[in-house]
Amino acid sequence: MATTQDRQRQSERLEELWRRPSAELERTRVDPLPSQRKASRESRNWSHLLLVAWVASVAALYIFEPSPTDPAATPLWGTIVLLAFTYALFASIVGLAGRRPWGLGASALTGGLGMVIAGACAATGHHAGAWWIVEGLAFTGLAAGSLTALRARR
Repeated sequence: MATTQDRQRQSERLEELWRRPSAELERTRVDPLPSQRKASRESRNWSHLLLVAWVASVAALYIFEPSPTDPAATPLWGTIVLLAFTYALFASIVGLAGRRPWGLGASALTGGLGMVIAGACAATGHHAGAWWIVEGLAFTGLAAGSLTALRARR
């Protein structure tokens, strides 16, 4: 009996909502996804920090990069990885600057490609000394920050 009465009340409530003007419905509307809005705010906070970190890191690596030992010795796969890194970096900057949720994923991908570049630098002897360690640390930190931001967003 109680179930029938509950259904009757629900049915009456729905009919009442159906008869209301749309302006009244707007005032009574509930936010269906509050956790998604919170995640969006968190990704915005991380986006700003990561954008500054990417620009500062890439600028510092560019300024302090030693000259290559033999620029002509770069293999084709190294050039392809560098091209992929460049496109991923551009996507990361656009995504982070626009505070898009996919910007964090692009930033993590770019950090991973940067670590591959550091490994390639060590494997090919592109730069003399331990420059590949500096690159590796910078890109590992950026990738870790991006992955932390992605985890905090969920």
